[in-house]
This record gives sequence, structure tokens and C-alpha cells, in this order.
Amino acid sequence: MKYKTRIEKIFRAWTERDWDYVANGLAEDFTFTSPYDDQLNKKDFKEKCWNTIKEIGTFEIVTIVESETEAFVRYKNKINGEKVQNTEQFIFEGDKLKEVVVFFGLPE
Repeated sequence: MKYKTRIEKIFRAWTERDWDYVANGLAEDFTFTSPYDDQLNKKDFKEKCWNTIKEIGTFEIVTIVESETEAFVRYKNKINGEKVQNTEQFIFEGDKLKEVVVFFGLPE
């Protein structure tokens, strides 16, 4: 799998709260979209998504499905005391992460 190790490192950086690692892997025109957010840029992504996390568990990656320039990842975790089970679409451009689209799900 082309992106599996990279995705695992991104999730590990979230767990270890290593913003520099995450930020260095984002394209200049990176965007983040979720049911609550429409194409946040890097600055707004950090402010709204990164800075609001007070506690985060270890990501349990359930599934990774890849194509040439993207990967879908389903995972479970506990963030700020709430169980989550989400799917994220990672779209890559060269060696940078260009876009993430999150689909929220109900935890088991």
C-alpha cells in the first residue's frame, strides 16, 4: 500500500500532539471538509480541529483502501472523552496531503 505508513504516521502525530509533523505534510492549498466545515484552510484547520483537542486516545485503524492519489481510512478513537468512528478521505498531491474530507459515524 502506497499511503498506509504515511497515514499511520499522521495519526500518530495527532496522538503525540506533533503539529509540526502534520503541518509539514500539508500542501500550501490544503483544505479540510466535514459535515460542519467547508474547505477550511491550514490556519482554520489548526484552530478549529487541532487546538480544540484536549485529550486523544490511540487511533485504531479499521480499514485503509487506496487508489493512485487517495486513500479512505476508517478508524475508531476517543477524543475529548467521546468515542468516535469516522471515515476520512485523504487526497494526496505528490508528497503532500492536499485535502481531507471527514465522514462522521456513530461509535459502536
